[in-house]
Amino acid sequence: MNINKQIKLDIISIKPYLTIKNFAIMTFIPLFYMYIMDSPVITLSMAMVFGIIFSSYPFLLGENAGIDGLYRIFGISSKELVIARYIMAYIIFISVSIFGIIYYLFIALVKDYPIGMDIFEMIGINFLFFTLMICFQYPIYFKYGYAKARTFGFLPILIIGILGMVGGYFIKDSGPIISFVEENQKILLIGLIILVILFLIISIKLAIKFYKKRDF
Repeated sequence: MNINKQIKLDIISIKPYLTIKNFAIMTFIPLFYMYIMDSPVITLSMAMVFGIIFSSYPFLLGENAGIDGLYRIFGISSKELVIARYIMAYIIFISVSIFGIIYYLFIALVKDYPIGMDIFEMIGINFLFFTLMICFQYPIYFKYGYAKARTFGFLPILIIGILGMVGGYFIKDSGPIISFVEENQKILLIGLIILVILFLIISIKLAIKFYKKRDF
């Protein structure tokens, strides 16, 4: 199956970045932020950030090596390549999340932090944020290539940060919001899942459309 073939090619393409140096960075940066914020949960968020970075590497290497256009010669259609890249993104997310959970548990045991349900909540938030980033970034990567698109790749982080600050400024009392969320958890969760799936479908369709029109 060509999708599996493409996933294997992408795994091979990111292997040069799986170095001791990068693993050291993935170790010390979360530890640094954990020390500052005094919470092991930050290791999960940092793992997600690394996942976003790693998920762009297949585009980076494909472009730098000049092999993006060769995938069609290998018999891999634009649709198959796009779907494979999205699947690859979630393989990376799962991998870095496991890495983050191991760190979380290790630090929690060493520092005697309580291990609670916050780990599952944070993984869920990370999954949502990761999906939003992928849904925004991937169509742009497929349309313009990594070099041209990387400038806009992290715009969602900036936008979400601004919206968070604006919301915090205007919403002085979050009590009613928290109460509403607690009373309607199931409905909000179902609505959120539907919204995420919708974003993902639209993103994939756009990515396929853009990649089919791209000239190499």
